Amino acid sequence: MKLYLKLATRYLFSVKGSTLIITIVAFLGVFLSVSAIILTLGIFSGFQDELKNKILSKSPHVVITLYSDEEEEKIHKALEKFKGETDFFVSYKLYNALASKEGVITSISVKATDFQNSDFQKYIKNQLISGEVKDSVIGQGISEILKTYPDEEITLVSLFGIRTPTGIIPKTTKVKVGGVFYTGTYDRDYFIVYWDIKEAEEFFNRDIGTNITEVYLRNPYKADEFKEKLQKELGEFFVIRSWIDLNKPLFNALELEKLGLFFILLLMVLVASFNITSLLFVKAKEKVRDIAILKTFGMKSKGVLVVFLMVGLSIGLVGGIMGVLNAYFLAFLINKYKLIRVSEEVYMMSYIPVHIKLKDVLLTFGGTIILSFLSSIVPALHASRERVIEVLRRE
Repeated sequence: MKLYLKLATRYLFSVKGSTLIITIVAFLGVFLSVSAIILTLGIFSGFQDELKNKILSKSPHVVITLYSDEEEEKIHKALEKFKGETDFFVSYKLYNALASKEGVITSISVKATDFQNSDFQKYIKNQLISGEVKDSVIGQGISEILKTYPDEEITLVSLFGIRTPTGIIPKTTKVKVGGVFYTGTYDRDYFIVYWDIKEAEEFFNRDIGTNITEVYLRNPYKADEFKEKLQKELGEFFVIRSWIDLNKPLFNALELEKLGLFFILLLMVLVASFNITSLLFVKAKEKVRDIAILKTFGMKSKGVLVVFLMVGLSIGLVGGIMGVLNAYFLAFLINKYKLIRVSEEVYMMSYIPVHIKLKDVLLTFGGTIILSFLSSIVPALHASRERVIEVLRRE
């Protein structure tokens, strides 16, 4: 094996004719392809991780819905049993309504809760950007649409209205805005209004509201496991969904895009491997005299095959390793200087980091080695089948 490796190294670095240029092109093809694949997958992974962090920092990890006021105590007792796993939880009554000011109107969801609840205070104060937690707290999107700020009033309109002998008339009330919150998620900033439970129930009265309890866990990534335990505790009547359930279509779409992109980019390595095939054919023609001499001294066709396979694999191996190292270096620069800037309003982040996953590196590197091996087989077989007598006769 030492002889084969020595011959493969000598053939790889031979500079006769145009083989040096072909070798450099083949190496650069593998090197750049591996770098591009790992870096692109790293950007996708970074985007997914940051998106998950944004969702987990602003959204509930488990949501319990469809229960009556009488069963709220049952939920609280069940959650107390899992106190070691939960950070805090807040119960709301959800109403649909309209908010208006000076002729501008927008659809909203009113989340009625106890403003004095310490868990609610803990939750909302992390998101408050102006004002304080009193009267009502509206999302920044609603504030921008209605051009409403703390200490100003908005009009709330019930969708059910009041039944009178002359028909149904809208039920309205003036509500003072105490504060404005921002989460960075459209469905909250543009639709949610927090209101004290006593005032909300007095206004909506018999309007249909949905009871929900939002649970925040110490380890959000165990949300599915926690959901199953809570479901057993409460029974099938309660609808319990984790943040993974609520965002599954989004993350499934991102994973599918990442997988498709991986196979598309792997075609770059396939194209680069054609250069390895071309190089080995040229090497075989260039070294035909050496092959004849080696066979004369007793080397078998299998030995010649191994030598040329090692030449092809060496290009894939060295190019792959250098490509991986280059990808890590570029990822470091991108993360350090935050080079990939995006619109925070659209993507909920100001820049996209690069998170290179070991699984992606191993798949890319493994795919590169396999393609390098496959592209070397045909020219290696061609070189191993050279007839010694015909070669010596020509010489």
